[in-house]
Amino acid sequence: MGIGFLIFFVLFVSSIASVVTQNTSGFHHFWLVQSWPPVFCQKYPCKNPPLDFVLHGLWPVNSSGHTLKNSSRGKFDFVGTIGNSSLRGELEKNWPSLVYSDSANFWEHEWEEHGSGQPLMEPTEYFQAAIRLRKSVDLMSTLKREGILPNGTSYPITDFVDATKDIYGHPRLTCSYGYLLNEVNLCVDSQARNFISCNHRERKSTTCRKRITFPRHVKIENGYIWHEE
Repeated sequence: MGIGFLIFFVLFVSSIASVVTQNTSGFHHFWLVQSWPPVFCQKYPCKNPPLDFVLHGLWPVNSSGHTLKNSSRGKFDFVGTIGNSSLRGELEKNWPSLVYSDSANFWEHEWEEHGSGQPLMEPTEYFQAAIRLRKSVDLMSTLKREGILPNGTSYPITDFVDATKDIYGHPRLTCSYGYLLNEVNLCVDSQARNFISCNHRERKSTTCRKRITFPRHVKIENGYIWHEE
């Protein structure tokens, strides 16, 4: 009885360890997530958002498109690691926070919540990769070339897909209330270098309906006010 119980216990612990390993090592590729401020800022108090798509994050995902987090890496001290280096200036320019008053808190959050879920890069490399990818993308110009403008017009979801897929691969789109364009997720290979098409499961997980409204922004004194018409 004692030996049998011991064997059962060892097998049980091994099975748990296996599941944990799968959960923390299932990294497959990335999402380069870009938010559209007129919709993002309906949900969160923003401070002077720019008139363009804003990088939300570089998120590691598994092959099913579920985001990953590796809490075992511990808390990340952005100031102590990157401080006032030139990389910080690049982050301020290309990966600003729409909400946090101190962007360092935002970048710490992005590493701890998302960046730590991939096993290949340390924080500095991760942030450099995110900046490099962000610089290579111009969603606004890409959509405008196909006549998709941020003026409150509603477009078929296929228009957004067709406009971007030949350049960046098939995207994954998310919407607020099912119809307001909120974020565009571009899939990136596991080396964080090349854009790839998001797979069928990821495309199917869109929160958008068949038609998507591309809300416009109206600049006012001391900030912005957002309208969808």
